[in-house]
Amino acid sequence: MRIVIGSRPDWPASLEAAKMVGDKLRKAGHEPMDLALDSRALSKEVERAEIAFVFGGDGTVLRAARALSPFDIPILGVNLGRLGFLTATTIDQFDASMSDVLAGRFTIEERALLDARLVRGGKEIVRALALNDVVVARGKQVRSINVAVRVDGEPLIVYWADGLIVATATGSTAYGFSVGGPLILPASKAITMVPIAPHLSFGNAVVFDPDQVLELEAQDEPSVLSLDGQEEHDLRAGDLITVRRAATVARFARTAHARPFVELLREKILKEPGT
Repeated sequence: MRIVIGSRPDWPASLEAAKMVGDKLRKAGHEPMDLALDSRALSKEVERAEIAFVFGGDGTVLRAARALSPFDIPILGVNLGRLGFLTATTIDQFDASMSDVLAGRFTIEERALLDARLVRGGKEIVRALALNDVVVARGKQVRSINVAVRVDGEPLIVYWADGLIVATATGSTAYGFSVGGPLILPASKAITMVPIAPHLSFGNAVVFDPDQVLELEAQDEPSVLSLDGQEEHDLRAGDLITVRRAATVARFARTAHARPFVELLREKILKEPGT
């Protein structure tokens, strides 16, 4: 079986776990392929993989999802971090989960992605996927910015705020939730929009249908475009960011050892007693 072993080059625990598992798989006759989850391009060998084991936290899984989703490679996230919303198992349970995967005892959970395009002067200069969110926010200066929003080509609102978050259901428990957005279960394909510290502007989150297209126009400088909090691009006044649901999806492997999302939500976000 051809298996990607994804790790964070700047995280010793991630590298150590990846090496240990890679050695095990080679001895068992499988074909592991190392993937450094940084800015390096994928090799052609990685694109042929049947599944990916990714060692790290939610941020590591975000990087893996953006890199591997275009090739329909399912991801089994192994949590070495704190939250673990995107991971399916822990390092202590990994051997049992790996055995299930290698025996074909797993299901695939699909998550919606966002397709973001940055257009400047009529020319597309950035196109990228995001699993959590696409954010237009103020730059280093401590002041609000104007962001104009159109929906399916129709003007909706001009926000005067610190920024604006467009999130998937997966991303609803991340940045959007921290500024008052709704919690949406991850199977949903809905798109949410949440302003960050709006000043004299509509302050509630808005939930859009999956096939609606949002256009965000940056009207001030300095401002920035952030993708999953991992990739940033400086914006100029007049830049247009188009956000829509991507044609591809992120695919996650789930075994019997994976904790239900609602259980994670209850424990880590809602802080319900007895969990």
